[in-house]
Amino acid sequence: MMKVYSNFDALEVKTPTACGMGNFDGVHLGHQRLIHELVTRADKEGLESFVVTFEPHPLKILSPKDAPPLITSLEQKKKLIESYGVKNLLLIPFTKKFSQMSYEEFINRILIEKLNAKLIVVGYNFQFGSGGKGTAENLKSIGLQKGFETLIVPPVTVNGRIVSSTLIRNMIESGKMKEAKTLLGRPFSIRGKVVKGEAIGRKLGFPTANVFLSPQIIKPAFGVYAVLVSRDGAIYRGVANIGQKPTFRNKAGACNITLEVHIFDFDEQIYGEEIEVYFIERIREEKAFQDVESLALQVKMDIVKARSILDLLQKSRQNAPDFNRGMNGGLQFFSGYAKI
Repeated sequence: MMKVYSNFDALEVKTPTACGMGNFDGVHLGHQRLIHELVTRADKEGLESFVVTFEPHPLKILSPKDAPPLITSLEQKKKLIESYGVKNLLLIPFTKKFSQMSYEEFINRILIEKLNAKLIVVGYNFQFGSGGKGTAENLKSIGLQKGFETLIVPPVTVNGRIVSSTLIRNMIESGKMKEAKTLLGRPFSIRGKVVKGEAIGRKLGFPTANVFLSPQIIKPAFGVYAVLVSRDGAIYRGVANIGQKPTFRNKAGACNITLEVHIFDFDEQIYGEEIEVYFIERIREEKAFQDVESLALQVKMDIVKARSILDLLQKSRQNAPDFNRGMNGGLQFFSGYAKI
């Protein structure tokens, strides 16, 4: 099990380490390449592997208005990083005081004194220290003097585009789930607790789980999606709507964003449980209907479409073993899907 540390002042590691640094939001293919290099070299050279990241996202402190919504929650990020074989995770509390630390002090105080780093792995565009003045090349140059090696991981590209959290966010917000999946290495997902809603779906004959949405997590484009749902290690098929339920918007014009999931062939009470919803493909955009009968008819058609999409997904999974990644953060994605 991966050890997680959040108090770097109290941390003092005697064993020589290999450290990978970054924000790791989304733990996308670029991050996975960095982590793979880190774990491979650490195992080969007998070093203790550490991922060093920051909580919250630095922009949340430095420029809150510019802080991006997160692709992964902290818990999702932990599970993903652990799944790739990392032994230790250091979550450095990012504060205004910490942001004033120079990159030279960061290297000396944290990487050398606290972590006993002998190998440091960073992405090509990594910046750190006060004002972002520290770069991967600075790290490499200082390492030659201080006795540690720096491995700079080049950009990872897919279809001619550099994989980045920003690009993935744009895809998610546009409802381009298949494109986002190619850069994440797994479908985008939202994990949340099932809370009580207005029971509108049940009245229509399609009971739904109303999933709490964290304000910090990115929201897909409003609409209806074919989804898979993870609950207690089991995978279920379903269809989900994320948006503002325009057909039922009250007279006051309430516009809360909701995520409602209809799980096929499932009618258990799961209030209070946490589930993870994997967005596979967008079926249509959200729209208002003249009456509930029209909506119910559309939902029936959405279900037929979602089942078709998920049938094709299962066949793709069977024909492409490398698709089997990402579930609970790692190499077991859709492990139970063939049983459904």
